[in-house]
Amino acid sequence: MDEEDNKEEEIDKEEIKEEEKKEEIIKDDKKEEIDKEEIKEEEKVDADKEEVSEPEENGEVENEEIAQPKEETGKQSKEESKQLKKIFLVLGFLVSIFVVVLIFINASATFTYDGIDFETVKSGDLILYKTSLPVNSDDHKITGDAVSINYNFYLRNDPRKLKNIPLKLDENLNQLTSTVINFTEGFNCDGMGVVAVTNLANLLKVLDAEVMKDETAVCDPEGRYTFLRLQRGNETSIEQFGPSCYNLNINNCEILDVTEKYMLELLSIINERLP
Repeated sequence: MDEEDNKEEEIDKEEIKEEEKKEEIIKDDKKEEIDKEEIKEEEKVDADKEEVSEPEENGEVENEEIAQPKEETGKQSKEESKQLKKIFLVLGFLVSIFVVVLIFINASATFTYDGIDFETVKSGDLILYKTSLPVNSDDHKITGDAVSINYNFYLRNDPRKLKNIPLKLDENLNQLTSTVINFTEGFNCDGMGVVAVTNLANLLKVLDAEVMKDETAVCDPEGRYTFLRLQRGNETSIEQFGPSCYNLNINNCEILDVTEKYMLELLSIINERLP
């Protein structure tokens, strides 16, 4: 009986051990399942977090993409402002040059020579030098009065260049009320001869002088009239040879030069006499 009891006890112990092993295996399996479920839960939570963070990252990317055009726009506006400043500086510089040139042109358009005021006038391709004398509005005789009108004279030569023409006078130019113009020969000079004599005669008439052309006339030793003799010479010059007698010597068809030189001398005397 004892042996049988011992055997039964051993069998019971083995069965208990087997049962314990089974329970441990079951527990282990449950733990594994629980661990797996926990891992799955954690993975789900991580996945949810990633999904939540992805829009934020996308938002940041979008914001960066939006911010980049703003930065580029700011850079472009700065570049445009710099270019505008450069353009305004260049325009200002050009305007300054234009104003300076305009002032220079206006200043050079008017000048005074030997007390006579001149203005440079362009007529077509011609550059003329205008001066004026106050004359009576009725008979166009010189008066100097404030109520008179201006009579304009136009020279073809720059008066400042005519100073190089020699003027050989015994005394100041003596222009009388009667003037004889005498030609030793015809001076056509491409039509400039007619222009020269006409301009000279107009000035003399304004001075209330009677202008005559007399090929037989000579210098009056008593100085009762002014005698002007236009003749060919080795140099263009004016020389006195009587009380009121003058040779206007013409070289190389410079008839305009010598007659306008004479006119300048008359204008200078008139300017001194005007009030």
